[in-house]
Amino acid sequence: HTLGTLKSDKLTIAFVAEFSRGKTELINAIFFADYGRRLLPSDAGRTTMCPTEIFYDDQRNEAYVRLLPIETRLQENTLSQLRHDTKQWVHYPLETDSVEQMQAALSEVVQTKEVSLEEAKHLGLYSPDLHPHQNQPPETVEIPKWRHAQISFPNPMLKKGLTILDTPGLNALGTEPELTLNMLPAAQAVLFVLGADTGVTRSDMEIWQHHIKGFQSGRQRGLMVVLNKIDTLWDDLREHEDIHEAIRNQQTNTAELLGVEPHVVFPISAQKGLLAKIKGEKQLLEKSALLDLENYLGQDVLNIKQQIILDTVSADVGQMLDNSRSMLSGKLNDTKYQLEELEELSDKSDDVITNLMEKTRSEQAQYLRDVDTFQQSRKQLKQQANLLGEILSLEALEGTIEKCRKDMSNSWTTSGMKSSMKSLFDETRRTMLKVVNQSEQTRKLIRAIYRKFQNEHGFAVVQPKMFSIVKYRVELELLHQEAEIFRNSPVTAMMEQNFVVKRFFSALVKRAHDIFKRADEEINQWLGSTLEPLVIQIKDHKEMMEKRLTNLQKIGQSRNTLQYRILELQEQYTELARQLTALRNMSNRLSNSRPLHHAQRQKPTLVKQNVG
Repeated sequence: HTLGTLKSDKLTIAFVAEFSRGKTELINAIFFADYGRRLLPSDAGRTTMCPTEIFYDDQRNEAYVRLLPIETRLQENTLSQLRHDTKQWVHYPLETDSVEQMQAALSEVVQTKEVSLEEAKHLGLYSPDLHPHQNQPPETVEIPKWRHAQISFPNPMLKKGLTILDTPGLNALGTEPELTLNMLPAAQAVLFVLGADTGVTRSDMEIWQHHIKGFQSGRQRGLMVVLNKIDTLWDDLREHEDIHEAIRNQQTNTAELLGVEPHVVFPISAQKGLLAKIKGEKQLLEKSALLDLENYLGQDVLNIKQQIILDTVSADVGQMLDNSRSMLSGKLNDTKYQLEELEELSDKSDDVITNLMEKTRSEQAQYLRDVDTFQQSRKQLKQQANLLGEILSLEALEGTIEKCRKDMSNSWTTSGMKSSMKSLFDETRRTMLKVVNQSEQTRKLIRAIYRKFQNEHGFAVVQPKMFSIVKYRVELELLHQEAEIFRNSPVTAMMEQNFVVKRFFSALVKRAHDIFKRADEEINQWLGSTLEPLVIQIKDHKEMMEKRLTNLQKIGQSRNTLQYRILELQEQYTELARQLTALRNMSNRLSNSRPLHHAQRQKPTLVKQNVG
């Protein structure tokens, strides 16, 4: 897992906004302005219709657009499964030396098509609630042509490993909001776009609280806010300082409302920034304040990526280093104790040595009895592991899922189907609660096993690796909320029964199964390795006691052995001290390799507006 994290060189930033906040224009201004025109369609009424990933494919080393047809909604395969099925996608190469060809190819992303009312219902893309002003259902319905888009483009920031997720406005016609919501947790950072002309609206706040802040688990890093369209505040009849103050106030108020630091709120004008780049107007580009955001992304994107990798890896590597240091420190203390013991024997009688041998044999016997107790504790831990395995049984979960599928398929009413959906997720929550309780009992047992040897035999304090079910429980709760939204949605009520079953199982149930599968894998890995540090300590301590007894026996037979053994222990002590210093240096380097916090970094400043 740790190596996999280190090998990953991608950082995904999700661009999220309500409809008509200028999000696509912002992407054009940052990534596509060098071509002298808008490459991504961002005209009025031509909004992002499906989640779009913008990145650079360094495996194929080419520019292209890949589009997933909307008809794949009828399949039970998840998006992650469809990603690897190239036959399902429509592929357009991008000719980077032809602006017209790129513009035409990229315009496909926002294409819609007219289908019959029946087909729209069959695809789950029609509900009377979405058309409240129509007295009669229409004969045809406009729906998105594509379900998902991938754009590989050779922009310098994208080549550094940045991936942009352009999400549809959650209120956009015909979108698949659950698909967008599924992808947001996978993004390491989120850039939330607001309009300076509207401020933080109620719908903005709902998206922020429910879909952005929640997934960040209270972390400040990885959250950026763009206050777009500041050109609406430019006014030839106002003083420069008044405009400057108005923008600063809106920046501060937005930060307070969203609970973020003001330095991650960027007041800009994406449209003026794009225009300035296309026309080569430096003064307008400076005035748009777009460069502040670009510099932040350009300078911080690698730092954020490094920080995220460090957060993930440091916990594993840091604990390994700490445990190695503790065990090495224990060996160092044991060696020092043996050394002092032998140095004291230099002028002692044979009787003293004999008594010391008897005492050591007694300690050894007690230690071996405790090792037998440890073997019993391992059996007890095995029983706890079996209990956890029974609770987390994927076979049992799959049986519950299959029963729900049959109940839903055989249900004659919508309320019957909804009841089956609720029953399934209620059952998964009950199972998760049992896992929480059982894993806590297992954690207590592991701590008790370690504590016995630390207290009774002076073992160095080593922190056993502990499993936390919290992240899986949070994931399941968020999924439960999505399931409730799906269950109670008027769109769901209008879908054909067959389609409801397919959508429920492909969009939600497969993810619940995945949560339990990952939890099961991590628990097995945890239980297989959690006692390893203690096993090493027990083995080392046993060898140390045997060597100590052998030393005393040899010294009892010949005093010449004593001086030789003292020199040998002194060399061991020096080598162990050197290794311990090396481990301490490694720990320090790991701690010091983190990027600067924002308080240590120069903050972006508002550019004084040049009006008139």
